[in-house]
Amino acid sequence: MAQNHKFLDVVHELGKKGYPLTGIYRRIQDKELFLMAYGKLYANQGATTVGTDPKDTVDGMSVKRIEEILEQLHNGAYHWKPVRRVEIPKANGKKRPLGIPTWSDKLLQEVIRMVLEAYYEPRFSSYSHGFRPNKSCHTALKQIHHSWKGTKWFIEGDIKGCFDNIDHHVLLEILTRNIKDNRFLKLIRQMLQAGYLEEWRYHGTYSGTPQGGVISPILANIFLNELDQYVEGELIPAYSMGKRKINLEYGRINGRLRYARKKGKKELAKELEMQRRQLSSGDPLDPDYRCLRYSRYADDFLLGFTGPRNEAEEIKQKIGDFLKTICLDLSEEKTLITHATSQRAHYLGYDIRVAVDNNQMTKQDKQHTKHRSRAINMLPVLAVPEQVAHFWKMKYTKNGEPTNRPELLQCSDFEIVSTYGSEFRGIVNYYIMAYNVACSFYPVKYMFMESAARTLANKFRISKAKVFAKYKRTSEHGVKALIVEAPNPNHPDKPYYAKLGELPIHTNFSTVIQDKVETLYVSRNDLIRRLLADTCELCGSKNHIVVHHIRKLADVKKKFQGRKSPPDWAKFMMTRNRKTVVVCHKCHTQIHAGQHDSMKVE
Repeated sequence: MAQNHKFLDVVHELGKKGYPLTGIYRRIQDKELFLMAYGKLYANQGATTVGTDPKDTVDGMSVKRIEEILEQLHNGAYHWKPVRRVEIPKANGKKRPLGIPTWSDKLLQEVIRMVLEAYYEPRFSSYSHGFRPNKSCHTALKQIHHSWKGTKWFIEGDIKGCFDNIDHHVLLEILTRNIKDNRFLKLIRQMLQAGYLEEWRYHGTYSGTPQGGVISPILANIFLNELDQYVEGELIPAYSMGKRKINLEYGRINGRLRYARKKGKKELAKELEMQRRQLSSGDPLDPDYRCLRYSRYADDFLLGFTGPRNEAEEIKQKIGDFLKTICLDLSEEKTLITHATSQRAHYLGYDIRVAVDNNQMTKQDKQHTKHRSRAINMLPVLAVPEQVAHFWKMKYTKNGEPTNRPELLQCSDFEIVSTYGSEFRGIVNYYIMAYNVACSFYPVKYMFMESAARTLANKFRISKAKVFAKYKRTSEHGVKALIVEAPNPNHPDKPYYAKLGELPIHTNFSTVIQDKVETLYVSRNDLIRRLLADTCELCGSKNHIVVHHIRKLADVKKKFQGRKSPPDWAKFMMTRNRKTVVVCHKCHTQIHAGQHDSMKVE
């Protein structure tokens, strides 16, 4: 059998050329594919979360468990288990269901996902940005900022309960167009219909994709690609026509301006230039010009339209009618038409409007000639919503004043500053494309630093002023920040630093956060090589080798670090900074029983 990275490359080429997929069910029955899936999933934060079967978790993972799954697939006897459903809160105060599959189901889902992604990725629209390699919220926003100039209307779209209402029959019909393997399609159908347990009561699933499963995003993208193709293939050609005509008044003044400059009439030229600057170079009322643009991230989408409002209403209606053909509905409360220059659209957490500024001139460099132009005029502008900045500013306050965080009092000063710093960097990096990111988040930085200082002062029973005197300093970027230094045992000359607010805040389009980097093939990582070595890393035995997993390394460090004689398995993890240790069945049993006391084999 060919190596699996070659197999995925072949699948990718078939998708690019539009050829159908055949024999997939047989090809996924390969241990190498499952080892690749394990290498991708084991480090995820939810990998140790228990599904409906307490015994089926990532802890105790072994080659034998993969072989058992392969045998069940070969015999056609693999049965998907119901997912464990929990309710998690949403930003608007409501709750949404989250399904937690068992580990074996996660592993098989990841194998199927890798195959589907390799095939469908080249077939997806360039307007789709959600859950795709080298795509993200930032790529969607960057596309809007750079290519939606002159937009008059925004059509904000939201699909009602999209993930929960995906019709299984429609999804399977879409898959059947390109996948000619009934056993593979049957496997997907059984997964969709496996049901869920809520408070240990079984419920059937008659629609929707398994939320919480690793395969859910790719199935949703395959389904919503129908909408992308409809907008790209029918709506955009129908509502994009002509080239905007020249504004006659602008052309007349431009001619007079050239003549005045030629004759050396500087005062008249200056007056004419100011008049020209107040006019659009193109005819804003051109009845023969239309332009429609589109962007989608998961079930949220945004359209930018240049034309009359009644046609914007038509576009909204046509999208609603099309979604009904694939058994989905638009959310009326969230699907809005907003005027681009006088109102703000809301998309991916940003406020978006079109700037109108005839006076701000920007230096442009086009075709090696530098000139000044109204580059910002009619350009989409991204902004931090006021409520977002206010929320983060007031997050760690009480009665309007910064307050300490009691849950961090047991942490070290390094961990406290690191926690604040990582949270602050995360929100700033997400809104880095907003023009008002600095004025929105410098007050947030002040509140974070005050709260961190109060937390440290409360922990060490000292004043806030002494905390600032000890930790507040100017970073290498010339910005005031809280900086805590910790020794690095491996490299004493390179200590660790926890920093809060060390970078200047300014708008930046060059750094784009990606959901994930495109990788069709993942080589064997260190964990896979250790597992295939088939040797216990604690006692040297070769009897029934498994991998012991923990949820967080910080939990082990908190429990055992500083003790005179921590267990060998904990010492192994802390020394190598790993959440895994490859052990034999006997050592694994003793670890869980708290009885392990062996010597590490050199």
